[in-house]
Amino acid sequence: MTAPEAQARQQAEADYASGLAQLAMPGQPVSTAPADPYGRTLLLTSGDLVIAGGPDGTPDLAMIAGTAELAQGIQVLVGTNLGSDLFNVAFGFDLINTLALPRTMTQMRDLVKLCVVKALSQDPRIRQILTIAFVDEPAYLALHPEITAAQQQALAQQQRQSRRWSLDVQLDTRLNDQITASIQGVGP
Repeated sequence: MTAPEAQARQQAEADYASGLAQLAMPGQPVSTAPADPYGRTLLLTSGDLVIAGGPDGTPDLAMIAGTAELAQGIQVLVGTNLGSDLFNVAFGFDLINTLALPRTMTQMRDLVKLCVVKALSQDPRIRQILTIAFVDEPAYLALHPEITAAQQQALAQQQRQSRRWSLDVQLDTRLNDQITASIQGVGP
């Protein structure tokens, strides 16, 4: 073997060993965020993923963490029909069966609230549900002291015209945080 062949062979072996080492131990990203007790996931806006600037300035999928992630998770849970997730058929909100039979508005609201409680009981981050209130109920003003009675009536009128229901849930988490999450859906 000539000297150039030996040198080429040595270089090829070094390149091979370097490539193998990179496969065996992938490098850590430069910035790793600490784990959040509520979790981390992709940010959704109207059901779509959001593209934002990443840590190095290049476009990347936006992430969400903390209590905002919990609130988004609740909205996803309630927006998913019960049994439609192939990997977890117990995940979701049973609104279809709730709306299947004709009921009075009061019965319908009570059933929706019960379905919200049943759905939220699946999330291990939630310790207790404190309040559930539709926009036009007195408890809604207690959840939102910044809203006046006139503003509440305007929101209730807007909800009736859109035929979409909206309610707010105040809950206590396992970490002793109290958060309020808004839940929306298509109404009867």
